[in-house]
Amino acid sequence: MTLQPIFDYKILLKSLFRKKIYSNKVFVKSGRLAFNHIINTVKASDKKIKKVILPNLICDEMVMVVKSQKIDIEYYNVDDELNYSISEIEDISDDGANIIVFVNYFGFESNHSITDKLKNNIIVEDNAHVLTAINNSASSFADYSFSSYRKLLPVLSGAEINSNNNLDLMNSSRFPDFGELIYSLRNLKKNRSGVSRMGHDSYKSNFNLSYIDVFSKTILERYNFAYDEIITNRRHNFKFWEQYLSNKDLVFMKSIDSNVGICPYAFPCYVIDENDINKWIQWGKLHNLTIIQWPKYHENTLKYIPDNFLKRILLFPVNHQFDLTEIFS
Repeated sequence: MTLQPIFDYKILLKSLFRKKIYSNKVFVKSGRLAFNHIINTVKASDKKIKKVILPNLICDEMVMVVKSQKIDIEYYNVDDELNYSISEIEDISDDGANIIVFVNYFGFESNHSITDKLKNNIIVEDNAHVLTAINNSASSFADYSFSSYRKLLPVLSGAEINSNNNLDLMNSSRFPDFGELIYSLRNLKKNRSGVSRMGHDSYKSNFNLSYIDVFSKTILERYNFAYDEIITNRRHNFKFWEQYLSNKDLVFMKSIDSNVGICPYAFPCYVIDENDINKWIQWGKLHNLTIIQWPKYHENTLKYIPDNFLKRILLFPVNHQFDLTEIFS
């Protein structure tokens, strides 16, 4: 059972014979490249960005995007329930003209409140773990938001930028690269656990080379996914882990009982003993399940990471293409 959905050529074939549902969507290759384009757009608007403000629970890919743009980074703290202090962010951004990134972790949309003190900054909402982004318009509070569809839908690439401002994006695509073609065939493997090793374009490359692949673009524009069913199946698998792991020395970070309609990307928790991380990853491989330690921190971020849960997070799969109850029956 993989963390991310397995590409399905049957869906691609069905999509080829259907009319476009979303004709006004413009996609890029990945969430990190969407973020890169947002920064380029802000810089092109003659706004001199002083720094990018990120949560300290952040993957190295986001940090590398900012570093490639040669912009300073500051971090705000996230607690083990994925909350943050808005006053801390206000203090960090009191000079204005910064890019502040808010993340909706694992599909759980936080109640982000933009105070008057933050209005002189550019607000970016990271929806890489959120399924409903494809049906949403621009964020209600952010200047820019972006998604990452491969994490939740059976496509090879694809991210969308929503904005309250004009975006200079071409509605184009490319043939899948070698890594994506190999990735599309992983359903043929008997053991499908593990993490994707798909390659990505350099952040310094010509952005025109970073379009979505034509297979994924066809699916996202034409295929009518059963979103209610996807949400139901993922919530079902999420609740399975709540019960199965209830006495396993793991601390749960989120519950879906109080989040009606939330579509989880994964089941997030953290180990009490750091030595248990590898034990769970190996347990997953033994049961043909993808369990990962998350995130992979950039080396420059580590100094802002306290010696607490931030280094001990595990993600268990809730992929809607599988039923955990049947797997463990």
